Amino acid sequence: MNKTLHFLSGIPRSGSTVLAAILNQNPMTHVSTTSGLVHALDGLANTWHSAGLLNENDPERKKLAQTMRGAIDAFYEDTAAPVIIDKSRGWPIAQIMAAMSQVLGHQPKIIATVRSVPDCAASFIRVAKPENLDEFMYSGQLMDHLKAAYISLQNGYNFAPENFLFVEYEDLLADPKAQLARIHEFLGLPDFSYDFDNIDGSTVAEDDENLHGHAGMHDVKPKLEAQHKQDPKDLLKSHYSSFCQPEFWLDKPRTVPELHPLDLQLAASTIGDFAEGWRLAQQLEADEPNNHRAAYNRGWYKLRQGQIQTGYQLMDRGRIAGVFGNKRPDVPTPQWDGKTKGIVLLNLEGGLGDQIHQVRYAKYIAARGCKVIVACTGSLASLFVDVEGVSSVIQHEAVFGIYHDFWVAGMSAIVPLGFDYGDISGAPYITKPMTIKSRKKRIGLRWQGSTQFEHEHHKAFPYELMFAAVKDADAEFISLQRDEGADAAPGWVKQVKLDTWEDTRRAVASCDLVISSCTSVSHLSAAMGIKTMVVTPIMPYFLYALAGESTPYYKSMSLIRQEVFGDWQAPFDQIKDRLGESPLLRSVA
Repeated sequence: MNKTLHFLSGIPRSGSTVLAAILNQNPMTHVSTTSGLVHALDGLANTWHSAGLLNENDPERKKLAQTMRGAIDAFYEDTAAPVIIDKSRGWPIAQIMAAMSQVLGHQPKIIATVRSVPDCAASFIRVAKPENLDEFMYSGQLMDHLKAAYISLQNGYNFAPENFLFVEYEDLLADPKAQLARIHEFLGLPDFSYDFDNIDGSTVAEDDENLHGHAGMHDVKPKLEAQHKQDPKDLLKSHYSSFCQPEFWLDKPRTVPELHPLDLQLAASTIGDFAEGWRLAQQLEADEPNNHRAAYNRGWYKLRQGQIQTGYQLMDRGRIAGVFGNKRPDVPTPQWDGKTKGIVLLNLEGGLGDQIHQVRYAKYIAARGCKVIVACTGSLASLFVDVEGVSSVIQHEAVFGIYHDFWVAGMSAIVPLGFDYGDISGAPYITKPMTIKSRKKRIGLRWQGSTQFEHEHHKAFPYELMFAAVKDADAEFISLQRDEGADAAPGWVKQVKLDTWEDTRRAVASCDLVISSCTSVSHLSAAMGIKTMVVTPIMPYFLYALAGESTPYYKSMSLIRQEVFGDWQAPFDQIKDRLGESPLLRSVA
């Protein structure tokens, strides 16, 4: 099929749909609605990339390019126009562009509509008309879509700036004739006279209700003109600064992001300036009392100050801001008040380590005359079935179909329980299986958590420091590292089977000591009563907010704290000194 293929992308709410409708007036061009073509090709491109078939000398390279071209031709087989402009946010992805350059035989041409990000966010608000602005901003998929599209476009531009023609929304409104002329020159199209007062939006209509949850996202007015003049600051309110991003498509960006006090607070806390972090936390409480993320961060400081009930109540507001890994369960039942007897669904939240920590509360809830059903990530279920107080274990996905009278959030179960720090038992609560002990002391090593965790980089340290600190100890070593980073282990660290959490439980049970970064494995180890050293960053996980080496949550855990931001040598010097004492492990716990 003899058709020319170009691409339309950009930032949401920046005019790509109205531009597509205008271009569709030209019989030479066909602009699609948001197409699924890029997703189909992405699968082929991933295969291409992962197989190393981008090599110039690979004999299969031409066949793969032909396959992708064939998919495109089949997709647009019934389209009469000789010039196809496929619309999708996915085209700027570097991998896709690299693949398309091979398919087309030249660099792809991408028209990208752009607009200041706060203006785009404000436009979403005008269309969606949310009843709760904070909830819409924190949990709405539209805002995540906006941020992802901006990042994707910026990364694509940095990869291949020659592929892009940027069309600013304001310029399109102010002088559409000039912008269409730029597009024609970019694509090599002959002149055409467009009618900007009679635009047919039906050619680019999309099912916004089902696709985006809000009708009208792609509505096109017949006449090209500005529809609103509200200042985005008025619509975004306290969220405005978080959407300020540089206009990278300009030589001199008009806006530079201003740091919100929340950003400043996090920065101060991250480097251990807790006095400044607390000052900013108090400022945010006065200035933005409804900022739930700020309340969550303030909760950390309250825990540090020993105010456990206030701390957990504030952190519970993080659920609204989407801080936790799990939203509240989709159930009609009320939250447990800590007193009423009945069947209680204990909904474990956050990451895997969080859930291992939270299951401890089952016995306390059961002690108040309740039957406890635990909802968790499926892979953890086998660890929890014999935990004291647990009646049954289900996956999160099954909560709606299980009868219960009340539910309680795992992350904040301490609140209805009314606990102070002194009420928490650090005794083991996860069963330790019998294992065959080796003649030598055995030390399990875990040096990296999940890279998907948003703050993993703060607690990550150079692997070599751990290996250097322990290698001279009179012990044998096993790796407790799965997946990412597992290949970093030196030869003297034995690899063991870790396919499931049961495998990990058995491996941990075989150890006399576990040394770990702040990971799920460290929670499991300490919950089983294994002596555990946890290397924590200067701003630690909230369970470890209280100063000191010990934690009330785990009797067998020692906290090896980073004291100076960026200095990981000192904590591992401390570990080396401890392992050098005789007998081995005497100083642990």
